[in-house]
This record gives sequence, C-alpha cells and structure tokens, in this order.
Amino acid sequence: MRSQRIDPHAEAGRLLDEQIPGDLHDDLVHDSIATIELLFDGLSVTRRPPSPSGDGCGVDGTYNPGPPPRIVIADDVVPARQVFTVLHELGHHLIENDGPLNELNISGDDRRDEAICNEVAASLLIPPDVGDRYISANFTAADVAELHANVQASRSACCVAAVRRLHQPGCVILGTTDGVAVFIAHHIATGWRIARGTPQGDTSILAKAAGSTARAARAITQARFANGNASGDLHGDAYVDDDGWVFAILVQDTVSPWERGLRFNTIDTAPEYETIDCDGCGEVRAWKTCATCGDKVCPECDRCSTCRPTAANEQRCTGYCQLMKPATQFRGASTVCVDCE
Repeated sequence: MRSQRIDPHAEAGRLLDEQIPGDLHDDLVHDSIATIELLFDGLSVTRRPPSPSGDGCGVDGTYNPGPPPRIVIADDVVPARQVFTVLHELGHHLIENDGPLNELNISGDDRRDEAICNEVAASLLIPPDVGDRYISANFTAADVAELHANVQASRSACCVAAVRRLHQPGCVILGTTDGVAVFIAHHIATGWRIARGTPQGDTSILAKAAGSTARAARAITQARFANGNASGDLHGDAYVDDDGWVFAILVQDTVSPWERGLRFNTIDTAPEYETIDCDGCGEVRAWKTCATCGDKVCPECDRCSTCRPTAANEQRCTGYCQLMKPATQFRGASTVCVDCE
C-alpha cells in the first residue's frame, strides 16, 4: 500500500519523469506556453488582464481541469515570475492526471499540492547541479540572492531550490522591506506554515535587514502566522538584494546552521572572556563567547555550554564507560579516556 507521507520534491520528480520527456524540459523553460500546448492535447494557456487595484486578488495564475483543461495567467507579471507561474500551474495538470496521487483519496492540502507544483516549477528552472553551485549545506540568505542573480529563474524558484538543502525544519522566505512574507518555501519536516502575504512585523528579521546599512541581519527571531500568533524562537538570517527584495531563512534548532565563525547581529554586554568550570574537560577556563549561540566556549576543548559539540572535538571511549567525551579526555591516539585507563 502506498504511503500517504508526501515528499513534494520526490513527487515532482516522478511526475516530470512519467509525463514529460526529458528532452523537452529545456523547451518548457524557454517557451513554456507553446511547449505545454504541444505536449498536452486540449490543454490551453490563456492570459487575463491585471486585477483592478484594491480588489484583493493576488493570484498570478489558476488551473481549471475542465474539460477542457486551461491555465490562466495574469499578463502583468514580470517574465521570470510568469514562467514560474505557468510551470506551477502545469504541476496542477500533472497531478490531475496522475493515478498514484489521486488514489490516495485525500485533500489537495494533505497531498501538499501547492508544494508539489512549486517543486515542479523549480526543478525545471533550476536543475540540481545548478543549485549546488550556489547553495551549500550552510547556505545563507545572501547565497539565495546570489543564486537568483546568476540564473534565469524567479526569486520564488530560488527559494524552493534553496529550502531543499536545509537540514532542519524551517523555511526560506521572499519578502518586502516592510516585513511582509510574499512567498514562502517550507522544509518538508516543518510542522507550521506561514501564509503568503502575512506581515512579519517591524521587529522581524526581514525588517531588521531592511534597516541595516549592510542590508543583512542575523538574530534569534520568530515567525508570524495569519492568525496573529507567533512561533517559538527561530534562528533567522536575511539579506536585501539589489532590487529591494528580502531573502530570509528561518530554522528551528538548538544551534544555528550558519558557519560557526559568523555572529548574530546582537548586542553582547558580557565580557569577551569569563572564567567558568568546564564540564567537558574538567578544568576552570577563561571561556570565550560562542560565535553561534552567544554562550561561552571552552578554549581548551571547544565545548559550548549550549551548543552541541562538533564531532571533530569528541569521540566515544572504548573502555569501561563507553561515553562520548571531548578529545582532550584521551591521550594521544588512545581510544580509552583518561578516566578508564
């Protein structure tokens, strides 16, 4: 029996493999409308006039399964966004004609249709090898902006391509300088969702980046939801691109995913060094400030009182205790700690 746990990226890849020949993927990017109408008999793509100002409509495109099936897109959307929208709506058509997904007999929300369609568009616009050139395991919001500057794809597509590389629950946001989350790509393991168009507030990481002379901010922050509630503390990183759009990353974890050598943009009134008894190596050390979380790090064993120690700084004792201990608790190349010798 097919599992009902949906991985949007995997489903998008399967839909593309099964319904669209690989040699036509580039054609879908460069001439989306003509290629779609050539590939799918009866499926048409039409344009509609811009929505009147103030009517509350913020939808760039829609899909109607028909018959006959039809994709409708707004003709006032910038070209890169228009291609993303057409390919997103194509994703809905692929889902509509897919047996395995429809056999699940669950709602589109539970199937994560919108996330699958975003992945269809992003997978076509930014192949994995292209994304890997700019988005590393410890990527920052500035890296997402750089990806956008170097590919012919919308900012939304770049957010989707980036969020796949998060190793913890969270999201990648495209926002405005006044703190509104315009588009949000959520990691598959994220249990919460930020609705599009939700104001994140004057103190959000988006607003902090906009108000910074460096056009960047990094701090402990919160996500704001459509009902007005806020999340718990999240690690946030944001960057304003040359056109005034804000890329932001929010992640929930005990430690930041950024490089350990970088610091949050917070004011630290504590002294740089402080004498503390280290639980790791058993010595009283003049600890330095942790660049990741702001707590204290022992300069001898690099153990932070808050963050998890890095694997390189500890190993498991093969002696009696069998515990993970700091490397300083072992003599030379010995695998038995000093307590068990």
